[in-house]
Amino acid sequence: MTTQPADQKRSYAPPSRAVRDLTAECIERFGLIAAGDRVAVALSGGKDSWQLWSVLLALRAERRIDCELVPVHLDQHQPGFDRDGFEAACAAFEAPCVTVSEDTWSVVEAKLRPGQIPCALCSRMRRGVLNRWCEEQGMDKLALGHHLQDAIETTLMNLLFGRRLEPMTPLRRGDRTEVAVIRPLLLVEEGKIRGWASQHAVPVVPCPVCDPLGDARRAQLGALLDGLRAQQPELDDAFRAALYRSDLPERLGILDALGSA
Repeated sequence: MTTQPADQKRSYAPPSRAVRDLTAECIERFGLIAAGDRVAVALSGGKDSWQLWSVLLALRAERRIDCELVPVHLDQHQPGFDRDGFEAACAAFEAPCVTVSEDTWSVVEAKLRPGQIPCALCSRMRRGVLNRWCEEQGMDKLALGHHLQDAIETTLMNLLFGRRLEPMTPLRRGDRTEVAVIRPLLLVEEGKIRGWASQHAVPVVPCPVCDPLGDARRAQLGALLDGLRAQQPELDDAFRAALYRSDLPERLGILDALGSA
């Protein structure tokens, strides 16, 4: 069992039993974390990344995972980012975060077309930089904080606008890197994360670029899904069961492509 550093205590905002169980289920079902893995946990300052950090610490303390956890943050030089607020949040969560500094924002800004939302391009560049850092530091996995709402919206976006049935994958191995991207929160409803953040007054640090803009198509899809939830309260559970608890991943060849068991 990997020992936890003496100066790295559990978060002041422990995750619920439901979130811990759903995360553990995702990790086991898709083979996200193996014994002895070095896992970089991407911290953006948002509620999802703090939930991810908190639940992975809790699962390790419960001996449900056996790995090293290294919190890492990419400083993209975005104008208006609350750096002091982020550092204060790291201190509150007792997360000894490594900050990687690279001005990707100038590159993104130069490539944007008029009216284009920067989120997708920014996200790809962020993962590229973090993957490279993970390789240099000998990390096995890069953990991201995508949740079930992200998975549902991405699946529907791919279907409606991309004309392909392609769910968000819990684990993805790149062609040019040995570092695997994992999404341990993929079975967790966003409502549970929101409730946790509100209950514990989690110090959320927003993205100064993407949060004010938002993706119009995703926002419309999210509103549509909220309307459907009013009629079908078990909508999220239905998607979770169909996308990740059924044999759909096997039938689509997702598990084979990921090299998962």
